[in-house]
Amino acid sequence: MIHFLSAATVISQIRPTVQSLRDGDYRYRDSRALDRPFREIQFRKQDRYITGSDSDKRTGKSYCFRGIPQHNNIINITVASEISPKTSQQTEWKLAPGSPINFDKLYPLQAGPGLELYKCLTAFLPKLK
Repeated sequence: MIHFLSAATVISQIRPTVQSLRDGDYRYRDSRALDRPFREIQFRKQDRYITGSDSDKRTGKSYCFRGIPQHNNIINITVASEISPKTSQQTEWKLAPGSPINFDKLYPLQAGPGLELYKCLTAFLPKLK
């Protein structure tokens, strides 16, 4: 008797790239250990864009970004930095070019509702006139 492995067996062992993910919310981390500081990226893939937050629990720094997935990278990144509001209650954002994000050494986690992600999605909303 001869056994054949189906293509599905081989494909299921290959980790999907960021570009191949379906539209939705995702969370990645640079460590599977939950008891030590880590870098975490939460993002929403929608159409051909990825919008999210990149936070480093070691340094306490985080920023919002928007870019385009290409293989296992996010390229053409725009970074949004919060500007402290002087009078208005609405957060203002300063946009600047950013560096690509590579996902080769990041692990996917269960995505959950994240305040950071929501905040970053609002940073890239079109300005209402």
